Amino acid sequence: MHREYLAPVFLVMAVVMTGCSVDRALRAPEKKNLNVFQPGSSRLQLIAEVGTPASTEYRNGQRVDVFVFQQGESKGWNYLRAAGYGAALVMTSGISEVVAYPVEAQTEYPEIVAQVTYDVNDTVTSLEVLKDGLVIKAEGPVATGNSAVNIAAPGGRQPDTQFQ
Repeated sequence: MHREYLAPVFLVMAVVMTGCSVDRALRAPEKKNLNVFQPGSSRLQLIAEVGTPASTEYRNGQRVDVFVFQQGESKGWNYLRAAGYGAALVMTSGISEVVAYPVEAQTEYPEIVAQVTYDVNDTVTSLEVLKDGLVIKAEGPVATGNSAVNIAAPGGRQPDTQFQ
């Protein structure tokens, strides 16, 4: 390729990619307050913090929700990253996106799958964290039997992180 064509190609790439890392940093999942999973918390508190359950069913007269969510970073950290990417973008006339966007695109956040059981007043009575269809307990994963929820993450892959 001739050198006179490289500058316009590079300019078009920089314009197309401009701001993508900033946008990704601002849209990154926020850190959830996991204290809402404590016994005694209300179902509404839980939903307000981590979102709508992926599934709800009744077992032995008790409501059981399964939540699937990503545990992200604090909102302040997301804003700080976005500001850093934005400053680099301006200082390098967009060239920094060649590095910043792939870095931000590769950032992975733990996916948590939690099964919550409530009492008749819709307050949390128990929490089970699921991984690959198994309940994670202090002594390690144990088979949950037929009554457990076997939930796959979006895209058909199994969750691969522990509750944090």
